[in-house]
Amino acid sequence: MAVVFDVKDKHMSRTQFNYREADPMAMPVDPVDPERFDFDRFETFVMDAERRYAEFMSKPSGVAVWQRVRVGEVFRDGCRDMKLSLRLQLGGLMRAMNYLTDAPPYLEPWYGIGTTAGAFGAVYEWLPGQSPVVKPLWRTLDDIQQLVVRPLQETPILRYTLETIEYFLEQTRGRIPISWCDIQSPINAIGGLVEITEFFVALYEQPDRAKEILSVLADEIIRFTKIQTGLIGAALARPGHGFASARVGKGIGLSTDNLIMISPGMYLEFCAADTARIGREFGGVAIHSCGNWGRWLSAVKQIPGLIMVDGAFSYETDPNPCVCEEFRDALTGTGIILQARIVGEPQVVLAHVKRLWRPGMKLIVVTHVQEPEAQRRLYNAIHELCQ
Repeated sequence: MAVVFDVKDKHMSRTQFNYREADPMAMPVDPVDPERFDFDRFETFVMDAERRYAEFMSKPSGVAVWQRVRVGEVFRDGCRDMKLSLRLQLGGLMRAMNYLTDAPPYLEPWYGIGTTAGAFGAVYEWLPGQSPVVKPLWRTLDDIQQLVVRPLQETPILRYTLETIEYFLEQTRGRIPISWCDIQSPINAIGGLVEITEFFVALYEQPDRAKEILSVLADEIIRFTKIQTGLIGAALARPGHGFASARVGKGIGLSTDNLIMISPGMYLEFCAADTARIGREFGGVAIHSCGNWGRWLSAVKQIPGLIMVDGAFSYETDPNPCVCEEFRDALTGTGIILQARIVGEPQVVLAHVKRLWRPGMKLIVVTHVQEPEAQRRLYNAIHELCQ
């Protein structure tokens, strides 16, 4: 029997983002100690989801649904305590087993977004209830005498990230998929080294120097990601943070939000080559940006090895969401996966999926529906619609 939702209004969502909500994609969870986690049940759940994920990845067109249980505290100052982070994430994994999903949940050694800057000496500042932040080490490119990666013992952000991975593996005995940390792209990571407005000026006034610095950051991203890969081993879930991922996945996910601060042409000039180079090391690249970045999609599509792009598509997800039809028209028939994050009631999600779907699309719909029965109905409705 077909699942029916009322989807008369194609714009069924509020038109203002709720700025008072700490994390619109997050769900509340009860922390779970490792010794109380049901590993046997979880492994069966993951195997079923990974089978569906692999089937979706193998086809030229189709839809997958990732019901994500995002634990908000982990992506704020809860990451400061690896033991608390694991207990919170295990609580999220327990809750995830109440839903239908085509992509398995996984653990993240999330420790802010200052990882690459940390390799060059940046350190975190912690504000209560907030994610950690790094202040730029230099004001301009002229202030950088030499950009050299520091020894691991002198880089607390990197060291703690690796210690977190080791702790997660030890406590779970490698039975739960784990992704890389939230490594970020060079154009994002540069903000932890140089005042970002000064760097944007340098793209015009010192283009060769800017490219040189971005290339060094790409080298470090590759280096540290390979270290994590060796440590995580067979448990590695790819493409990683923010993306539907699995041990049968491929590629590396790069958050690239600062692309909307430069023109599409400048993105191609300053970012595309390093992005493609990073992707070659890890079997492809997936690109995320917050905001409405449709104007940059034609440039991003030119990156060799691009396997997936991610965007927000409802006002409950992002204050300036992407336009469904713009991404649908650009990606249909390309084989590039569109991951669409859609926070909202089931009828809102389905209304957006109707606008996104066209045969020839490879579409991952990320849902955040809290009530299990409603989520299951939505899961089935999405699959019935996208045939």
